[in-house]
Amino acid sequence: MDERSKQVIERYRSLLDDNANAQEWAFSWRTELNRGGFQAVDLLMEEVVKPGKCIGCAACVTICPVDVFDYKNENPINARPDACVQCVLCAEVCPVLRPADKDLPALLDYQEPIKDEGYGPYAYGIYSRSTDSEILKHCQDGGMVSSLILHGMETGTIEGAILGDVMEDNRQIGRHKLALTREDVLNCAASRYTYSPNTLAFQEAIEQKVGPVAMVGVPCQVDGLRLQQNSSIRQEMSKWYKNNVSLVFGLFCSESFTHESITKLGEILEIDPKTIKNINIKGKVIIRLDNGETREVSLKKYRDFARPACLYCLDYGAESADIGAGGIGLDGWTYTLIRTKRGHKAFQEAVKAGKLEVRPLSDDPRGEFLMNMLSKNKKENRPLPAKMPTHAEREALGSLCPKTFYTTGPGAPTPKNEKTEQ
Repeated sequence: MDERSKQVIERYRSLLDDNANAQEWAFSWRTELNRGGFQAVDLLMEEVVKPGKCIGCAACVTICPVDVFDYKNENPINARPDACVQCVLCAEVCPVLRPADKDLPALLDYQEPIKDEGYGPYAYGIYSRSTDSEILKHCQDGGMVSSLILHGMETGTIEGAILGDVMEDNRQIGRHKLALTREDVLNCAASRYTYSPNTLAFQEAIEQKVGPVAMVGVPCQVDGLRLQQNSSIRQEMSKWYKNNVSLVFGLFCSESFTHESITKLGEILEIDPKTIKNINIKGKVIIRLDNGETREVSLKKYRDFARPACLYCLDYGAESADIGAGGIGLDGWTYTLIRTKRGHKAFQEAVKAGKLEVRPLSDDPRGEFLMNMLSKNKKENRPLPAKMPTHAEREALGSLCPKTFYTTGPGAPTPKNEKTEQ
């Protein structure tokens, strides 16, 4: 590590220690641009990857103009440090290092009327469902996302989509996919509860000159993309994301699960995990097998295999997406939040074309109740990720579960009536 990188890291840590306004943290690396930049990958590795705080969004990997990074085990790898051109973009787009700049709402362009009830600005919520029987056969809950993507492809408003697919030998392990056809989209429909690095497909879209594209991702991936689009460092890579990603779907997410969880499910159910056709979580873990049988497992038991890195994401409802989507509330329908003008336009055009049917949220109030509760739980008592303990510190405390660390675990506030020992 060179001397300039050490100085930036020291400056960054001093801002955190001095409780500086979080909007000022980025100045620790932005001030180096006038001096020609620095090896920002060093900052990323020291403050995010080595401490085990990386959420795996891959924003640093896909923004790098010179291919410094590889991506392995849900983390960026500093594979080619000599290739670094000191553009500083990898630090600039990391949602763990900093929050978004205050001008992000101008980029998002929210649809009015704008309201925020604890899960980000939005104009309206609704239940929606595809009218296409083939989509419904493949989808998880309503098929709204697949319907809008296919409608966009049919009308020419998008050329492709950044999606999550599955591994051929294990259908519960995700991988990225640049979808260019109806068949691609249908094959990627439904959810997986292990982490899928969808955004790596941006590299293929750039190489193949595919655009505009839609993106489907969990909240941490949406946050990384928005930092890419709204970077204060105006270089060609950030311009590509701003100009070519035209519609962003955010999937509601409390946490995802480790690959080991699939093996453990097999052990709990005494089955070959490769026979698991689909997993859905509805207050419990519902497993459909190849033979048509449906089995259930306690979510509390399954949560032991929640991905530790999910602690560092405070966003349940994908608050920066154009459209938020999840399988809460009305069974067989997508709980849909329209946030931006782009999202509103795409959604209403699909409804007008007969691609979707809709119902009001009042048809099943459980959806709004769960939206409020799960969003609150994702933020409760949590500081920003840069202020959170490292993976090793959490391990020493015996508390790696992202769901409970700040609620019933070591990060929970001490009850007011509990006396402090003298």
